[in-house]
Amino acid sequence: MSALPTGRPLALVFALVASLVSALALAGPAAAQTVGGEQLAGPKRNVNLLDGAAPVPDVWAKTWIIADADTGEVLAHKGAHVQRAPASTLKTLTALTVLPQTSPEDTYVATRQAANTYGSRVGLKPGRTYTLDQLWNAVFLPSANDAAIAVAEANGGVRKTVRQMNDVAQSLGALDTVAKNTNGLDAPGQLSSAYDLALIAREGLKREDFSAYARTVKAQFPNVKGKGKHTIYTTNRMLLRGWRGAIGVKTGYTSQAGRTFVGAAERRGRTLIVALMGISESTEAAATKLLSWGFKNADKVTPVGTLVEPNTVTATGRSADAKPAEPSSDAATQPGTDGTSAASSADLAPGETTSASVLPLGIAGLVILVLGGGAALILRRRSVTRARHTA
Repeated sequence: MSALPTGRPLALVFALVASLVSALALAGPAAAQTVGGEQLAGPKRNVNLLDGAAPVPDVWAKTWIIADADTGEVLAHKGAHVQRAPASTLKTLTALTVLPQTSPEDTYVATRQAANTYGSRVGLKPGRTYTLDQLWNAVFLPSANDAAIAVAEANGGVRKTVRQMNDVAQSLGALDTVAKNTNGLDAPGQLSSAYDLALIAREGLKREDFSAYARTVKAQFPNVKGKGKHTIYTTNRMLLRGWRGAIGVKTGYTSQAGRTFVGAAERRGRTLIVALMGISESTEAAATKLLSWGFKNADKVTPVGTLVEPNTVTATGRSADAKPAEPSSDAATQPGTDGTSAASSADLAPGETTSASVLPLGIAGLVILVLGGGAALILRRRSVTRARHTA
């Protein structure tokens, strides 16, 4: 008896896969909604200028966002959802996670693991007792990596705290954020975005303790040797130099992330938040240019999106409460020197991703299912053929 043809089932499998790929191409990255509004998708700069508005100043950073902390309105952005290494700005998520579960009067006995952490350190002595208040000052001011490990250990351990950090990020709608440690040191897969950093800072500043630490310029910390104390200072130059209305929040730097920053300022009853990643000019200059523009032009732009409220966004980015912002008919998108609102993956630097370009898991699973089923069909046909040959 002649063998059954195996080409037809194989052709059928490839035809099905081709159809699915075509469907994906038509659906595009927008298949998953962009958190905060569709104008926040993509890596390019986007702002809706109304009559009389000044153009957004040139800011030398890979990505950035400026938003109203009270209303959540995003005034302008560049690559708001592009994922990058966050450096020490991730410590804001550590604080937002651990502060509600601890008290500043709680005590902690330093371990060698915390004391020997590399990078920026405040100087912990193994076996010495510290208060959480002292450790939080070390986390926020000199951005001490050893103190960021210490507060996690005081919370039940680094692994536990990292799990909680990722849970908190999800609850906030910070879906671009993946925490791998508590201090922001470079780690494979550790990512965030300007949008998420603004979300985290906005939620943190609602807490009196978070806000107080973020605003602090200097504090006393125990010496490594002896019983005395020394003064530690913030790394935020806006606070150090008394920039009007500066609230502070957090600076960051690693070799992979470059310089990062999330900050806020208040003037005339309005609080603005900025977050910048991959900064290639003075951090202070980049942040103050955006904030100065924002305070002068907040009422002269149509928002390009919104900072979502906690617990309103699902893991797919869909929200029942927040609708994507639509540009008004009289709004103008500012091209600027770093691009327009049109998004292209070709604009992303190596190692950067945007959350809007993730393959929908349901469709990916269907592709795998079809391929697996097709392969099983082919093998079955071949086994039947061999059986008939030997019969």
